Amino acid sequence: MNTRPRVLLVDSDPNDRALAALVLRREVAELEIEEAGDAMVLADRLPRGGYAAVVTEYRLAWGDGLQVVESVKSLDPDCPVVIFASAGSEAVAAEGLRKGAAAYLVKGSAGYLELPATVRRVVALSAEVRASREASASYHRLTEEMALGTFAAGSEGRLSRASPVVARILGFEKPDAVLGKSLADFLSDETLQAQVLASMARGREIRDLEAGVRRPGGDLAWVSLTTWPVVDTGVGVIRYEGVLQDISGRRKAERELSERAAVLGRSNEELQQFAYVISHDLQEPLQLISRYARLLANHGSTAADEDASRYLAHLLQCTDQMQAMINDVLAYARVDTQAKPFTPVDFGEVVTKAMANLKAALDESGGQVSWERLPVLSADGAQMVQLFQNLIANALKFRREKPQVRIFAVEEAKRCTFAVADNGIGIPQEQLERIFGMFQRLHTAPEYPGTGIGLAICKRIVERHGGRVWAVSEPGHGSTFCFTLPRNLGPAPWAGAPEPRS
Repeated sequence: MNTRPRVLLVDSDPNDRALAALVLRREVAELEIEEAGDAMVLADRLPRGGYAAVVTEYRLAWGDGLQVVESVKSLDPDCPVVIFASAGSEAVAAEGLRKGAAAYLVKGSAGYLELPATVRRVVALSAEVRASREASASYHRLTEEMALGTFAAGSEGRLSRASPVVARILGFEKPDAVLGKSLADFLSDETLQAQVLASMARGREIRDLEAGVRRPGGDLAWVSLTTWPVVDTGVGVIRYEGVLQDISGRRKAERELSERAAVLGRSNEELQQFAYVISHDLQEPLQLISRYARLLANHGSTAADEDASRYLAHLLQCTDQMQAMINDVLAYARVDTQAKPFTPVDFGEVVTKAMANLKAALDESGGQVSWERLPVLSADGAQMVQLFQNLIANALKFRREKPQVRIFAVEEAKRCTFAVADNGIGIPQEQLERIFGMFQRLHTAPEYPGTGIGLAICKRIVERHGGRVWAVSEPGHGSTFCFTLPRNLGPAPWAGAPEPRS
């Protein structure tokens, strides 16, 4: 592959063109010389580009050298053009230089002697310009990809120069919008603001300071700030130069990694709990099933029907207990494994569906459930139905009298707090945190049947939605279960919400 710099020689006089080519090939051997003797050849070669320089006669059979200068500069502004004129004037030279020519020579003995050195000089300058431009473009591409911007500021911290990347990091479209503003004012942490201002006032360097930046729209970006003083001998610090890098992506990845680690940690704890359940809780009903099955097998045909019926009843009870426990364990695991994307959910409809699923329990207990208008929030609709179903079912089960359940929501700017209040038996204060653990029961199975997993499922669902759950209660005075959900949809419409009902 030929990598020698290419020079195009434009001259309609074949003798002059041949002489110029001979001189250049002899004196500047590192160049590859191409020739254009008419307008058609020139029109064919110029658009190909890639020339290190163009040397053109001023007087051409089809025009003049100034037109060649304009054509070259329109195609490649960095390509130098040397006007090598057989006849001309100072006015022509001045016009050529004004249009972008790099040099103007007059043909003759002196001109031909000077031509090689002139071409070598403009080719070298052109190479430097191209290299500098390419390096600058590479630098800008690199800073764009790294979200790295440069700036200058006075000792009081006010920006006097900012690159477009700095402006974008700070939340502005153009650099002019941030000039004159204090860099420290963009930091969201007041302690870091004071630290930056103090360091700049004392002429100290700041290196890799990570801080939050509050943008005009209110969103928070994370940046890494490095700045150093520029000192003039005898004067002191005259300004600060610095770089600002957007590290929001890295911080987000670190946060997600930390959250995943926390989830894995919780999963390990839950696996240990499952191992305990498999080795103890699930084995107990299996052992009873085995025992009663052996009794039935050993009774033979002489066994009284009432004994057989009693044994079978125990078998069925143990089987039902084990099946319920297995179903609840699966439901707990499916909170993550079968989760659905969040969509706008009408919580009035959620409660209606939960009550439909609990119709038998409502009829049996005579319970009443009332609720006020509930909001529309972004959530997993199926999990919200399960959440309310578990909480209402608890209120119906742990009762002293006819159950009365009231559901309401309190809306705030960034979250919504839901409450499910009942008139049941209540919970001792010291047990309020324990009840949300796996397989935590405060009563024996004969008193209140269940697996002790329902509230753990509620907690897992709420945490998956970025909220928290807790209970307020007093024995004999009912319980109120509360949980929060973020308001991802902003001001929620009341579409489809029912009027207060029971």
